[in-house]
Amino acid sequence: MNLPFSLSERAKTNLRRFVLYPLWFLFCFVTFAYCTFPYDRVRDRIEDEVERAMPGAELDIVDLSPSWITGVELTGVSLTLPAEEEGERPTALTLTTVTARVGLLDLIGGTTSVGFYAELGGGGTIEGRYSDGETSTQVQAHLVDVALQRIGPLRRYVQLPIAGTLGGDIDVTIADEAANTEGQVTLTIAGLSVGDGRARLEIPGMRGTGITVEQLNAGDLNLRMQIERGVGRVQQLTSSSDDLELRGAGTVRLLRPLRMSNVDVILRFEIKQPYRERNDRTRAIFTMVDMAPDVRAYRAPDGAFQLRVAGSFGSSIRASGAGNATLAQ
Repeated sequence: MNLPFSLSERAKTNLRRFVLYPLWFLFCFVTFAYCTFPYDRVRDRIEDEVERAMPGAELDIVDLSPSWITGVELTGVSLTLPAEEEGERPTALTLTTVTARVGLLDLIGGTTSVGFYAELGGGGTIEGRYSDGETSTQVQAHLVDVALQRIGPLRRYVQLPIAGTLGGDIDVTIADEAANTEGQVTLTIAGLSVGDGRARLEIPGMRGTGITVEQLNAGDLNLRMQIERGVGRVQQLTSSSDDLELRGAGTVRLLRPLRMSNVDVILRFEIKQPYRERNDRTRAIFTMVDMAPDVRAYRAPDGAFQLRVAGSFGSSIRASGAGNATLAQ
């Protein structure tokens, strides 16, 4: 060993014994653990835990491998959710690649912090960080070009095929104390459309009489929500096109754990005359809608449709008629 300064033999011996040898041992230990860690068992454990937390769901991971020292990379991830009603098809979400990395310094301080990056099947990426401490949980995410038509679970809430490209940012801190829960959400769905001319929509009050819905172009939908003292208030929820005019307002109350949170939002949409008169099928649809008695609960005095989306994250979120509700400005 050649050093730029002179050391006594005793100092050299102590340097090797108390510094170099321990570092070499630590390097060998980390390398051995890294190469021999039972990643297959970790994959099976993740699948079991998700399926236990979501009864009826199936999580399949083609491969789980190490990513540097503190991370793992999952490829071929598919989450299938069971049908909620008889005759309904299961829905699935596919991720091409998922990389997650644990923050060691946060872990030493008693906080679980995981950075993640996911590529979705069919296009789009989600990158961010999840941090869970004793008194608060923080979620940060940046979404780019996420293809909505490839997110199967959305079909449960819309009933019809939905297409568009989702992007934006989420930065939310949910604390045990409502006063410390804060953040903001800014999202845009570019080129939003609903229906494909083949799928059927069930009209309230006319069960079993599904109607085929022509594609309805909704333009670009913009959502902005500010969260203060545990309550997220929708400051903007708008979309406008030649077919549709949509507005929304309401609140999301965030609690810890997240499944206890609840939403209460009113959506108002006016379907414009060019879409109503597009062809014989669209004209027939609105004739049937006007005849359905249960639809009256959804009609505002000016003829627009209004519905309330409300419920708990942990149980169910349902839509109901809100024709008499006043949409906050």
